[in-house]
This record gives sequence, C-alpha cells and structure tokens, in this order.
Amino acid sequence: MIHRLPAVVLLAAMLCMAGTLCGQGPNSGLAMADSVPLMTIKEIRTKNKANIPAAVRGVVTAMDVVRIYVQDETGAIGVIRAAVFQPVAPGDYVEIKGTTTGQGAGLGLNGLSLTKTGIAALPATKTFTGEQLDASESQHQRVRVTGTVHEVGVSSGMLVLQVQSGSASFIAMWPGYQPHSETRVLAPRMDLMDADVELVGAAVPQFSQAGYRNGFRLIMASADPEDLKVLKNGSPDIFTRPLRTLESFRGMTSHQNQRHLIKGVVTYWSDAGWFHLQDETGTARVNNADFMPQQIGWLYRSDRSEPQLSPGDIVEVVGMPEVKSTGSISFTRCEWRQTGHAEPPPFLAASASAIIKGGYDGRPVSVTGRVVDVDISTDYQGFAVHTFWMQSEGVDFSAIVQMRRKAKAPVKVGDYAHMTGVVTTAPNVVGRTPFRINLNDMESIHSLPPPPAWRSAKVIRWVLVGAAVLGFGVMWIFVLRRQVAQQTAQLRKNAFQLQEQLDQEKELSEMKSRFVFTVSHEFRNPLAIIMSCSDVLQRAKGKLTPEEHERQISGIQLNVRRMADMMEEVLLLGRAEAGRLPCNPEPVNMQSFCQRLVDQIRSVSDARCPIELCVEKTLPNLMLDTSMLHHILGNLISNAVKYSPPGLCVDVNVCLDDIGVCFTIHDQGMGVPTMDRPRIFEPFHRGSNVGETAGTGLGLAIAERCARAHGGSITCESDPGDGTTFCVHLPATIATTKPSLAPS
Repeated sequence: MIHRLPAVVLLAAMLCMAGTLCGQGPNSGLAMADSVPLMTIKEIRTKNKANIPAAVRGVVTAMDVVRIYVQDETGAIGVIRAAVFQPVAPGDYVEIKGTTTGQGAGLGLNGLSLTKTGIAALPATKTFTGEQLDASESQHQRVRVTGTVHEVGVSSGMLVLQVQSGSASFIAMWPGYQPHSETRVLAPRMDLMDADVELVGAAVPQFSQAGYRNGFRLIMASADPEDLKVLKNGSPDIFTRPLRTLESFRGMTSHQNQRHLIKGVVTYWSDAGWFHLQDETGTARVNNADFMPQQIGWLYRSDRSEPQLSPGDIVEVVGMPEVKSTGSISFTRCEWRQTGHAEPPPFLAASASAIIKGGYDGRPVSVTGRVVDVDISTDYQGFAVHTFWMQSEGVDFSAIVQMRRKAKAPVKVGDYAHMTGVVTTAPNVVGRTPFRINLNDMESIHSLPPPPAWRSAKVIRWVLVGAAVLGFGVMWIFVLRRQVAQQTAQLRKNAFQLQEQLDQEKELSEMKSRFVFTVSHEFRNPLAIIMSCSDVLQRAKGKLTPEEHERQISGIQLNVRRMADMMEEVLLLGRAEAGRLPCNPEPVNMQSFCQRLVDQIRSVSDARCPIELCVEKTLPNLMLDTSMLHHILGNLISNAVKYSPPGLCVDVNVCLDDIGVCFTIHDQGMGVPTMDRPRIFEPFHRGSNVGETAGTGLGLAIAERCARAHGGSITCESDPGDGTTFCVHLPATIATTKPSLAPS
C-alpha cells in the first residue's frame, strides 16, 4: 500500500510549536516533567493509555521532522519532538520525559524534555518481510527489509524511496547526507530506479484518516552503506531491459517486485492516465496508479514518462504485472513512451451473452443493447464519468466514457444503442455488472432504431419457451424410443445369454452322462475280473498250483492298477481345470526320455505296432516338466498305437523349432472324423468311429491341459482313413546342468 506524509501531523507539530512560544515553553514543560516516573517502553505499551506521564531511556535509532525514534532493550517508541529542540543523531543515548499519546500500534510519547547521556551502539536489527511489517509487525523498532525501488523523490533534505517488497509497498525516508555534514540531497538518486535494495531503519506504522492501520513507513538512520545496501543495480534509463510478450506472464501466481518492459498498440485511452493495449499474444490494462503521491516540498524526477496517448499509438510500457483471478493482466506503477502509430485493431462484433462466457477481456468489440439508465458523476480525481447501464439478451452490463469535463449523452433511457469499445471484466473495476465497455469518446456510442416487434424480448421469450416445450417433447419421444430400443436389446441379450446357459447346462448334463457311462463301463470289467479271481482263490483254496495262484493274484493287482490309473486321470484333469497344475522344469535328455517312454508303451501294448523314434542328433538337454511331458507324449503315442491296425508303424519325431521343442506323432489309423475334430480335447469325448475300442475319452483332454500349463499347444491334422498327426509345441530353454535319470 502507499502512504502519504500526513499533512495533519505537520499542522499539529506547528501548532505545538506555536503553543510553546505562547507561554508553554520549555521551562514550563521541564517543571511539569520533574516528577515523571522512569519506565521501560514495554511498560508503557503494556499500560496502552494516553496522557500518562512517563520518562524513557534509550538509543536514538532515527528521526524525521516530526518524531524522534527511541529504542531500549524492551521495545521502541516514537517521540513527538514539537517541544524538544535539542539536536540529536542516531546513536545518541537519551532520556526523554513527556506524556503518552494514542493507543495500540499508534502509541507514542509527546516529548517535553530531552537529555543526552552518552553515545551507544545502534540496536541489532531483525529481518522482516514487507508483508509482515505491513500487517502488524511495525512498532517503531529498528528492522531490516528487502525490496525493489520503483520511485525516488526528495523531501526536507531526505531522499524518498518508494519500495515494493512482495505484495507490500512502503515509503522509505533516507537521509541523503553523512552524519554531521551540511551537504543535502538536491535531486533524486536516479541510479536507484528499479534497484533491489536492503534497507535498515525504524518501521513506523501508518494510519488512515479513519484511524485504521494503513501499512508502514521506514525511517532510515543515515546514509551509511549498511543502512542502504544495493543488492542489484538499477538504471536511470528504465526502458533498457528485455522486452517480454503478454503471454509470458500467464501462470504467474506470486507477486513480483520487478517491473517489466512490454510493447503493444493502444486500444483505449483515458485522460485519467490508464489505458488498454494489446500485442500479438494478448491484452493488458496499464495505469500509473500506486506511485507515491505528489506532496508539498517533494521534488520528483522530471523525466517520468507519461505522455497523452490515443488509440493506434504504438507504445513501450514499463510496469509491474499482476494476473487477476479472471486471467486478465494488469500493469501498475507504469511509465510509457510512444514509438509509432498504426491503424487501431478492428472492433469485433460480439453479443453480450458471448462476452459473458469469457475470452473477450481487453478486446475491442462492438455490441448492441438497450439503455436502462444514464449516470454522470465525478470521480476522486475530478474526471467526469459518464456511465450507461445497458441490457442485451437478458444480460446487464455497463459502458463508460471518462472525460475531463461533463458532456451531453448521445443516447437516453429506452434507446437502443450500438457502441464500440474495449471490454473489462475485472470484478474490482466493473462493479455490479459482469463486464464493462470502455468507450474512447461520445462518438463511440449512438442510438439505433428499435428492433421489430418480433425481435422484442417478450416475443423472443415466448418463442424460446415454445421452442423449449417443443424441443422437450421431441427429446422426450426420442428418449422413450431410445429406452424401448435399449430394453429390447437387453431382452435379446438376456435371451441369448439364457440360451447359452441352457446349451452349457445341456452340454454339462451330457458330459456327466458320458462320465457316468464311461466310468461304469471302464470299472465294470476290472471289477468283474477282480471278483472272478477272488472267487477262484476262495473256492479252490489249497488246490491251485503255485503258478495258477500267482496268475490269479497278478490279475487282481493288474486290474486294481487299471482302476487306480483311471482315477488318477480324473483327478489330474480336475486339477488342470482348476488351474492348480504346477509346472516344474528340470534338465531332460530327450533321446533317453523318449526312448524309455517308447519302450514302456511297446511293452504294455505287446508290440502291437512298431514305433519309430527319431530325435534330432544336435538336440541339447532342455528344461521341461517331465511329469507333464510323460502325460502328453504317453497319451498321444498310446492312442496312436491303440487306434492303428496291428503292424502299421507309428512315427515319433523330436526337433527344435522357433518356440522351443516340437514333438510330432503320426499314425496310420482310422483318423478323426471332421465333425468330431473340434471336440477331441473335451473330457470324456470320443470319436464316433472308435467302435468297440476301449477308452475313457480323457487322454487327449489331459494331454492338451498339460501342454497349455507348460505354456505350449497341441494341434491335430487328420482325415478319416488316412491317419492322424499330432504336433506338440512346448517352450523350452537349454539346460545348464546335467539331467537326472529319466523317470520310469
């Protein structure tokens, strides 16, 4: 915030001095102060009352034309020096007597006498941010704060600096002379313009005329380099800095101290010193507000650049950016210079409803509406503000013409008007309407003939209502038809799913029937043989020769193993269907493994068919699950032997392929009928051409599940009467260790 040197304080100081000269001189003040109690500054602030006699001792930290600032170990206070005439300097240790004045942060001491008692070191400083001091931390104490200088001036032999520190702006009063020197600053220090500085001084709270806290002012002790330290050099030529586009400021969230250089074309100019411009990337509002005000005795730099402009002027602007909540960009504390002139940007035809949706802030537009009210007033700067309250398409907005003098409005209440100007949407600028049109002059607004009756708001409202009702009816019919279509589709889907479930139930029922039939049929023969052998052993007990007795026992054991194998196949299939069939690869010598398996099948089948085994000679040891491999190859080779005519050869080939290892089993048997081929891997399914050949329908199902669990696959090629070829592809890696003995 910006703070003035209160003229009322200067007047009060002069009145106090006049009162002293009229009989209330220093002698009467000293007499009154003889019995004043000595107190610490903290004790005075704790009492927090006016008109209390008090005496304080402390170090002078700074002074201006109105006050002396004194600080002890407990705090700091400002002493009004109207009745104190002794000269003091920073570092003087003094005793001051007087009465308290004010309360709270404005608590001070009306000095009646001052006695120097020595010289002391200035108190240590504490570093604060500008926001902290602006809010509550400024209590006349000596502080350290950083910021950027945006303006310089001179007052009463002191350099006046306007400093921006974060979101806080304050005035710093800096003695432009060395202590005890008669030299005075006669002109502002232009080299400090836009310099980053670190300042040390007494932080003095400021108050508005209504008595509310209004920021702070920094009174610096001396021109010592420690009190004003330049962190980053400034320049008297403010236009020598990098040029930026308006788009580059998008997304800026925090307040920045620095001013930046932009360039654009003026689209609107106000005699009050603010205007709109745009470049190729965006628009912005520019004003010279927030500079420290002109006051009596304050000398300003004479080259502050703020020339009068008009739409179409090409200007360079140096200012401090701020991105509003609406996304619009505003520059304050600006200076500008004209560098050329061009044709002003064209006015875009826009409706009020389109503008309210956004995207037009700072843009030149032309808009039409009805004049609801006209108001002419004078703002705080003395400019005449002509405000036109408008309405269009049910949207309320305003338009203004800001001029040095009042002028006659070219339109009246009830007129339809067309206007051209620049849109402003900032809430703190437009007031109670969603946007405002800034008009360059009175020629920017003129009346229009009223629209036809059918274009009146009432007729349009009824037409819109009718259209809305009709549209609602059409939409309702559309929604109903869509719902009917969705429900019909859902019914069809449900019917399809129900049919699928029925087919699955039917297939499951058939599978159960096949399972019961197969198990019953396959268990009947072994059970009959077991029963027969046990009867023979029971009836002919002691009459059988050892050979016949052993043969009966072997028959029982063989059929028990046959039944156990069948149950093992059913359990294995169940584990595979449940996904609980683990794969445990181990090193395997394929030649040895396959030869053992072929020998076993040849032995079990009583050499029904010759089996030709061909294993690729260069085939290395591979990592495979021997248990799964035994189920896969055992079932495929056994089926090839079982369903081939006796004496016909069965070929078994083993080789490497792109996946891993490939097993090919070819027979010359009856083949698989085409209608059965899609279901050959289903449990308990057997080909329609197997006739009386024994079997459970589980072998191929187990082989296919084991291959899948191993990460591989099985394919079948067959033509009835021409034999069958099964190809098994299993992923496998080369073993790095020697295999154990192949399982029997």
